Amino acid sequence: MKAAVFYTPNQPFKIEEVKEPDVMPDEVLVKIGTCGICHGDLQRFEGEIKVPTPIILGHEPAGTVAKLGREAKGFREGDNVLLFAVGCGECYYCKIGKDNVCDKIAKGFGLERPGAYAEYTKVYAREVFRLPAGIPPEAGSVVTASTGTVFHAIRLANITAGDTAVVYGAGCLGTQMLQLLKVFGARVIVVDILKEKIELVKKLGADVAINSREVEPVREIKALTEARGADVAFEVIGLPQTMLQAINSVRRGGKIVDVGSVMEPIPLKMMPFIDEGLSLSKEVTLMSVSHCSKADMTKLMEVLSIAKIDFESGTVKVPLDEINRGFEVKREGKCARVLITP
Repeated sequence: MKAAVFYTPNQPFKIEEVKEPDVMPDEVLVKIGTCGICHGDLQRFEGEIKVPTPIILGHEPAGTVAKLGREAKGFREGDNVLLFAVGCGECYYCKIGKDNVCDKIAKGFGLERPGAYAEYTKVYAREVFRLPAGIPPEAGSVVTASTGTVFHAIRLANITAGDTAVVYGAGCLGTQMLQLLKVFGARVIVVDILKEKIELVKKLGADVAINSREVEPVREIKALTEARGADVAFEVIGLPQTMLQAINSVRRGGKIVDVGSVMEPIPLKMMPFIDEGLSLSKEVTLMSVSHCSKADMTKLMEVLSIAKIDFESGTVKVPLDEINRGFEVKREGKCARVLITP
């Protein structure tokens, strides 16, 4: 089969013919339809995140079941599925229902095991989820990481109808979060710097879209909330500047959720009697989000069967043979998502 093999940071992927995986009894072979390029894969490509090489990356796949191991139950050949890295089921975190922070989660397919920038990949049967009827097969490449992660973040933040939520960033995570927040009944403000993305989130139903190149976002959010601030702010870009803006955007007692994985230090104020930073008198909650639990992914499948979510707007598709161009498009950041098609 054909695959894109990653050898060295900042060096092009090589398109090679490799052996089709042999399926063990508890495994499933999946013919890849699409695989999203994750921001984390961009960091792996640039050497910020270390991985064993050579390796086939790609952990946001969807496709069809091609072959089942004899112990893999609940699926049939031809089923439309998404692949989702789940916990080992044996460690402390899995046993208390926090399988999204499993001791072994970082060893999943496309991370330390062969992934889905290929025509086929194999995974454990527990990592396969059947797509709800009516969901386009390629949507699974969005659901498996982006939609699942933001759904987990929204449930972790305990969003309720009528809450005002701010989303910093209108990429794949931000556009999916916007739509799910509307499903939960929130008033949604989205902040970005690109006109193309501002227009996209307006189309997708944002109550307010702020171009932070034109308007200071914290001041604007305060003006929209009677000077209090939002109930919750989600940072989905991963930049110190937007994380600080998210912190300063929430009201006293509000919540800040780091979804974008800020990689650099952030200066924070802890002094009382001010409404900036993590001031003691603001009594805010700061939380981080990792991946999505299996329970939340299962619940998300139910939500998607009844809620209409746009998975196509802002999508760019690139053939596997041109994966290096796909990574350039991802780096430019002008679209919501990039999908690789074998």
